[in-house]
Amino acid sequence: MVTYRAMEHASSKDPHDWGRAMAVALKRLLESAQADRSYLDHQHLIDQDIVMRIEAEEGGACVHLSWRPQNQEDAPQDDDDRAPVVDDGASEAVEGSGRGG
Repeated sequence: MVTYRAMEHASSKDPHDWGRAMAVALKRLLESAQADRSYLDHQHLIDQDIVMRIEAEEGGACVHLSWRPQNQEDAPQDDDDRAPVVDDGASEAVEGSGRGG
């Protein structure tokens, strides 16, 4: 599946100011996903893993978000995901092993 990314700058290094930047980045993240999937709304982010990275900048910080939709079959695929998967049988699940049994 595709990974969406967005970023926004915060005006200070105080974590209280990062919330606004995070909200703006989250809005941009959703807008970039909507370009691929026009029906997508903020409810589609619930129960999803969104990765946040905060980097220091001179006089502030930069909030980076990335989201790879989970359990959404209609999400666009990354180019890497389009390659065929070859199953040689070597990865057979064993019951009780924690490997899908």
